[in-house]
Amino acid sequence: MTTQAQTLTTRFEQSGGHETVTYAEGIDFLKKIGARSPLLHLRTVGQSDAGEPLHLVTFSPTREFDFAKLRRRGHRILLINNGIHPGEPDGVDASLLLLRDLVMGKTTLPSDLVLAVVPFYNVDGALNRGPYSRVNQNGPNEYGFRANARNYDLNRDFVKADSRNARAFAQLFHEVDPDVFVDTH
Repeated sequence: MTTQAQTLTTRFEQSGGHETVTYAEGIDFLKKIGARSPLLHLRTVGQSDAGEPLHLVTFSPTREFDFAKLRRRGHRILLINNGIHPGEPDGVDASLLLLRDLVMGKTTLPSDLVLAVVPFYNVDGALNRGPYSRVNQNGPNEYGFRANARNYDLNRDFVKADSRNARAFAQLFHEVDPDVFVDTH
């Protein structure tokens, strides 16, 4: 486990907002906070073009993680997709903080709201980190690359679904069937 996961403090917090988590650190952090609460469920939902797993994290106040059952019971579902461009990691960091604060009881959601989060949509781009691919961007110190393993900009592939990511996301989206969808990019 990383130091960030052991202390439940993210790299973003520790660096004063100058750094963002790596893919491995982010997933480790989610596993660590998930181990602390039966309200959080982490699972894989497909693969990226490089064969890496995509994840879905669900925070459910009722401990029910079957979306069809949740919908039948009148729950509203909010889906957040992060990291389509891993060089724009604000949503990744914000989602980690939100999920941690929900698990720790520092914040709450309405009792009928379920939060579903894709922590890193472009896993391949998140793994391809560096400080120089976005010269017009002021921070963080190091970040992911825009394209995935096949050099696709996944932001342009939702309709065509040429990538494994887009096909996995379409399946996930239909399963989750969110009332509100937020793409943090």
